[in-house]
Amino acid sequence: MKDKVIIITGPTASGKSDLAIKIAKKFNGEIISADSQQIYKKMNIGTNKINKHDMDSINHYFLDIREPNEEYSVNEFKESARKLIRKINKENKIPIVVGGTGFYIDSILFNMNYGIAKKDESIRKYYNKLAEEKGNNYIYEKLKEIDPNESIKYHPNEKNRIIRALETYKLSGKKPSQIRKGSRKLNEDIDPLLIFLNYKDRNVLYKKINARVLKMFDEGLEDEFMRILKYYNLNRNSKSLQAIGYKEFFPYLSKEIDKNRLIDEIQKNTRHYAKRQITWMKKYLNYDFSDLIYKENLNIGKIYEYIKEKYDL
Repeated sequence: MKDKVIIITGPTASGKSDLAIKIAKKFNGEIISADSQQIYKKMNIGTNKINKHDMDSINHYFLDIREPNEEYSVNEFKESARKLIRKINKENKIPIVVGGTGFYIDSILFNMNYGIAKKDESIRKYYNKLAEEKGNNYIYEKLKEIDPNESIKYHPNEKNRIIRALETYKLSGKKPSQIRKGSRKLNEDIDPLLIFLNYKDRNVLYKKINARVLKMFDEGLEDEFMRILKYYNLNRNSKSLQAIGYKEFFPYLSKEIDKNRLIDEIQKNTRHYAKRQITWMKKYLNYDFSDLIYKENLNIGKIYEYIKEKYDL
């Protein structure tokens, strides 16, 4: 028997977590986070991590599972998440995967090869030094020359992912897009219901993002960044601090930008990220999912009805 799994995805600030809580309470569900930054401990404000109160007694998984100075891969997430989906089903509950990290969602939906696990610190140091000396755009163009199909997945500021792709190429001699291509066949072990949240008016989403960033500063984002930076002895090359909402603080600390510019940069980068998320997730509309709800105007009652009918609840 295939495992039931509800997957809720969409751009940042689209209301994924709120919907997940409502569905979990209605249908005896447990929530699996598919967010590559919320895995880190102490990184709460900048990642907009749900707090204990808002969890409303619903079990949440894959939050706070790594220290900010530790590594974590999409393959690790895939292996753990698939086992957890099966376990929750065996307990006669509904697993609800919620998040906006495209690779994490894909790892559940599709049978994919996520590339080599090997790493080479000397290669990473080399490209980090190149980025410091010549800028992120320089190494991005390097990737673009080697593998145009892989480069379109990234923004030039996503330095660590670009370096990982270049590292993969150096170690394997193969294009990262070829290694990660796989069959893209749907995972036959699950019976998914995919809910893709979006806004018909993009400006509504952008206003929510701008307001959220201001709220983060009110809640103490700057103090959170400084605590993490000092406690773990991190720097601008640390993977966890490459996240939007944290990486923008480095030019602020070196007095290259002021506080207003810092806020503007985080808002701008978050808006750009949301746009990339939407582009990534719209590809789901091209697949033959038997059950996909694409909602620009959310009607919670109809979603409840759809879930009840699909899983005979």
